[in-house]
Amino acid sequence: MTLEVDAVDADASGFEPVWHKGRRVGFVASAGYGYTIGKSVALTLLGDEFAGEGTALWVHIVGVERPARIIPASPYDPEGRRCGNEEFWPWSMTL
Repeated sequence: MTLEVDAVDADASGFEPVWHKGRRVGFVASAGYGYTIGKSVALTLLGDEFAGEGTALWVHIVGVERPARIIPASPYDPEGRRCGNEEFWPWSMTL
């Protein structure tokens, strides 16, 4: 699952625990600041019961609990499909 983390001064980097209602439910596999989307994101290993978009979780980053939520698997759109203007984004066209 992909998380958006409300990180203030430090981003997750990997192996941080993920919590739900005081119970450890998984961990961060990889994370960092997404410069393209302007947010801290984390790829996590969680049970299916937490897969719903918007599920509220917490991530421990440098000993501080940070709020996080499940977001769509790919918040970045490298092919420009969301923009809907292939003339403006020529590299998104299929040749």
